Amino acid sequence: MSRSLGVLPVYALAVALSFAGSSWAQKPGKEPPPSAQEEWPSIEGKWHVLLAHEEDKNLLDRPEAKNSVVTISDKQLQWTGADGKPLFSAACTWKQEASPKWLVDLKPEGVAGDQPELPGVACLFEKDVLKISWRRQAHLDRGRPKTFAGDRFQGYLLLTRAPLGSPPSGQPNLVGQWKLLTALDDSLEKIGGDRSTSVVEFGPDTFAWKGRPEDKSGKFAGGYTLDTSARPTRVKFNVTSPPPGTGATPTPLDGFVPGIVEFLDEDTARLCYRESGWGGNDPPESRKYPESFFSDGNMNLWIFRRLKP
Repeated sequence: MSRSLGVLPVYALAVALSFAGSSWAQKPGKEPPPSAQEEWPSIEGKWHVLLAHEEDKNLLDRPEAKNSVVTISDKQLQWTGADGKPLFSAACTWKQEASPKWLVDLKPEGVAGDQPELPGVACLFEKDVLKISWRRQAHLDRGRPKTFAGDRFQGYLLLTRAPLGSPPSGQPNLVGQWKLLTALDDSLEKIGGDRSTSVVEFGPDTFAWKGRPEDKSGKFAGGYTLDTSARPTRVKFNVTSPPPGTGATPTPLDGFVPGIVEFLDEDTARLCYRESGWGGNDPPESRKYPESFFSDGNMNLWIFRRLKP
């Protein structure tokens, strides 16, 4: 097998999903990255969908997409619902640009008319997580994406190799360090490709987003309380860093930011919080909690996995 894998096919919803930030360069003294032949076995096969995002919406909110899987072979990438019905399919080519980055060109199938190729990028993250993002058909003039996003310009799939287990039956326990798998702000991936070391650390009543697990403080941090009587569980953040009223998107002066959290299984969770969309003098009770897990101009979305000792 050469570095270019040749043609693969891919299957879709009637709405065509038209689908990175970190440095791909090898640093001196490190082992050479795997070749396409070595890395491809880690990409092909069955994947479970953690996130399918485009047009500022999480497509997993649709009943037909829950518990769906993506299967990648040397001939086809197919997204299939839990009932076995195809959700997305396309002919595609894969070419390794620089491990772990791949260039992907998708040609949707099962849609009326001749479909153009949708240029995209993909990468392995944490070895058992795959990110794929491609240009949506209406915005092909913008060329191949360089980052991962699920906005009006791109679609984004976040895939995990292992199926999710059962959610915890008792009270949710956030305490500990969690590896960020994705962090969408304005539907744009903020942690990049495979080499992010970002974690979210929760204490009994504190939180901190840290660039590295060993960092003593976080750039986004403060206190929190949970309301487990709500569905999904509500998170009331009291942000202290950056100081309330400062930062690129200033938090309210009282620091209160509303969010929701849901455990996908014992060690995987997703969290959505509102970072804007209120007036400077709006009272806290007017700041509405998110109703689902997605990202747009006002909402940020995290998906994270518990770090084991």
